[in-house]
Amino acid sequence: MPPSPTRPVLIVDDDVDFAESIADMLDPRGYQPLIVGVPEEAVRAIRGENGNDGISVALLDVRLGVASGVDLLSRLRGERPDLVCVMMTANLDTHTAVESLRRGAYDYFDKSRDPLSLLAVLDRCFDKVQLQRERETAYEALRVAKEEAEAASRAKSGFLATISHELRTPLNAIIGFSEMILREVLGQIGNEQYKSYVADIHSSGTHLLQIINDILDLSKAEAGKLELFEDVFDLRDTIRSVGQITNPRIQEAGLTSSVRLPDNLPLLRADERKTKQVLLNLIINAVKFTAAGGRIDVVGRFEQASGVELTVADTGIGIPREHLSRVLQPFEQVDSSLSRLHQGTGLGLPLVKAIMELHGGTLVLESEEGKGTSVTITFPPDRVVLDPSACLPRSAA
Repeated sequence: MPPSPTRPVLIVDDDVDFAESIADMLDPRGYQPLIVGVPEEAVRAIRGENGNDGISVALLDVRLGVASGVDLLSRLRGERPDLVCVMMTANLDTHTAVESLRRGAYDYFDKSRDPLSLLAVLDRCFDKVQLQRERETAYEALRVAKEEAEAASRAKSGFLATISHELRTPLNAIIGFSEMILREVLGQIGNEQYKSYVADIHSSGTHLLQIINDILDLSKAEAGKLELFEDVFDLRDTIRSVGQITNPRIQEAGLTSSVRLPDNLPLLRADERKTKQVLLNLIINAVKFTAAGGRIDVVGRFEQASGVELTVADTGIGIPREHLSRVLQPFEQVDSSLSRLHQGTGLGLPLVKAIMELHGGTLVLESEEGKGTSVTITFPPDRVVLDPSACLPRSAA
């Protein structure tokens, strides 16, 4: 296949006769040779001055009178890092060869050889140019795709945040009024069937509000707008409070549970409400995927070097190894006969992960199908308060 007619080649050589002989050989083969004799003219040509646009390959003589072709190589590569340069010389010494390669030379052409051998060198050069252009095109396509994906993600997060706000207002009214009716604030209902319906309305509304709050928090986290309201608190009290909420569910599901905390568990400087949200999500998730007769354990650890760790472990259905990364993505759930029996949006673990990362902490998920799952959250050492007298007042992070 003949060379493309759009293959400009810059020839930098103070030997005009040799340069013209090279140009005469290249011109009928579809190349567009441009001859310059001094470094400044070469720099102007590479900059595209005087209409010399599109030069991507340069042939440089190692010695340009009193000037150095190796130094010119550095100047040209500084102007155009993508420029493919070939050094030309009749007597190339090792030191010059090494220095040229170090400064970015792509190949060499021995002037004492048959000039036609230069054609193979130029073929390699333009193959490299083509690869560079294809790589740049692919990179640009990836950049555009990334920007479009980020824009779509921002739009999705904005929509979820807006719709969540819009849904919470009527839901709060539904929950509030149904609770008033359940408590018979304005008088007795009179019909037990209606009372049962109101209880279902209240329960369903509360569940839906929790889902909406999770969506809103996750949207804020993805948009970088989820805030921490830090305080110093005793993690034991937080775990005890979570237990009061989750113990009835654990007993109703036919499960047993335990909490084991070390004596040296320190105070934490963190967002107490979000920490409670993390523990609630982990324990409720464990209850959801553990069959009757199973067990849920909460274990705490403290090391000054690593911080405070809390592990919630269950003996439930577990997660296949190939799906471990999926369950940390929003709205992802792994199908199983047990999981389909329970409600869920797949927001629990992603939200826990986002909250822990906001604290500078980590989440580690370990699971084996049919044997259970353990989730370990870690608050870093800078969240630990060893001296209660140094506690700071509540402040917005």
